[in-house]
Amino acid sequence: MSINFNISRIRAFINKEKLYMFLLSFILLFNAMIIFSERLPPFSARGGSAFGGKESAPETILEAPEEIDWTKVLQEHKQVPVIISIFGFLALFAFSLGLFLDIRILMAKIKKRDILKEFSPHLGINWRVWDIFRLAIIFASLGYALQIVEANLLSFASDEEGALKLIPLLNAGIMDLALLGFIIYFVKVKYRQSLEVVGLKIKGAIRGVFLALFSYIAFLPVFAFLLLLLILAAKLFNYHPPQQEVFKVFLQENRLWFLIYSTAMVVILGPIVEEIFFRGFAYNALKKRWGVPWAMSLTALVFAGLHANLFGFLPIAALGFLLAYVYEKTGSLIPSIAIHMLHNSLMVLMLFMGRYFMGLGQ
Repeated sequence: MSINFNISRIRAFINKEKLYMFLLSFILLFNAMIIFSERLPPFSARGGSAFGGKESAPETILEAPEEIDWTKVLQEHKQVPVIISIFGFLALFAFSLGLFLDIRILMAKIKKRDILKEFSPHLGINWRVWDIFRLAIIFASLGYALQIVEANLLSFASDEEGALKLIPLLNAGIMDLALLGFIIYFVKVKYRQSLEVVGLKIKGAIRGVFLALFSYIAFLPVFAFLLLLLILAAKLFNYHPPQQEVFKVFLQENRLWFLIYSTAMVVILGPIVEEIFFRGFAYNALKKRWGVPWAMSLTALVFAGLHANLFGFLPIAALGFLLAYVYEKTGSLIPSIAIHMLHNSLMVLMLFMGRYFMGLGQ
């Protein structure tokens, strides 16, 4: 009796979710074809947008660029010591301020005072955890479809090297905008709620930006400490993390419009879409089902897993916890988006500096 009852429930669920079951079957069959066919290229699960694909994941740890002859650079270019001194001073100032803020935060915790005060209350949501999987299934299916199109376009491309860089990046933009559109559909059309529910609120926006700046500065010592541990561990085990494609774009690409587009994707569009999905959509559903600690942990770990290789997992997970914590405490996505943009901007700036010094050392 119970077996028949369970089968009936499964059948009813499949009938109710026909579209998602069809798309899930497409994903599974496509992966099966990849595994059992040597002729197919190893497609990833998506078109390389700002999360879940390494083409545009600046949150990951920066690998060292090509070897630079610093002796030659310092001797032949007098401006280099000045640049290094300025950035060194700014880094030292930010790190010192971060340590000061961390001590203040620790003291506030000991005295059981709130570090952050909510200035925009959280609103109740109507979607559930299953809607996260619905969204992921649609998103992954579109990613596979775009990569099939991408593979066919590349096979007919005359400028192969240019196309190999351009088409995946265009796909990344399409995927990010598509994900944003899917979220808007789920929130506004399917569940008839305002986007304020996910935390997109104008109220307190300026305050949120300032809060983001100080929160990120306080996070810098933690981030630096985790990086130091990873570097020491990598040297101990003689591990060399692979360089990701996004770094090659910023270090090697010479087309200005391409660099501008890539920077806009990484610094603006990616953080906005990712925060709306991870914190505004997924975190709220997980919190509603399992509470704040589990929601923070799951979103931070998945966020890190989709962005980083094993080498960069811990620092990015720490960043994910910070983003979720700030969102939970303030009730607004503005601080989280601003922190994410600030972090990605810093990573891109470091890449451009590496590119500059590489050019001087050649």
